[in-house]
Amino acid sequence: RLQNIADRVLMPLPEKAYEYLDYALAALKADGGIIHYYDFEHAKRGENPIAKLANKVSGKLLTLKIDFEIQHARIVRSVGPRWYQIVLDILIRNKGQYAPCR
Repeated sequence: RLQNIADRVLMPLPEKAYEYLDYALAALKADGGIIHYYDFEHAKRGENPIAKLANKVSGKLLTLKIDFEIQHARIVRSVGPRWYQIVLDILIRNKGQYAPCR
């Protein structure tokens, strides 16, 4: 029921965000919108946790052949030794004929 209706999708549950990214895409209108995506990321000393998460999410979106741009990214807070909660604002320009696989 909640397909092709949203201009913006909020994903405030970091534990499940990556798993449910395809459902967020399905909820967006066909011409796209913004996904406000929270996730946790671990980074070793010298690694950039924002870049690491952006690469992970970008990889999934590229696999799905989605036209996107990460407009904003920042560390929200540290949640443990080298564990970070990060937020990404992802502009989906056009999701084409995307439909969730489940």
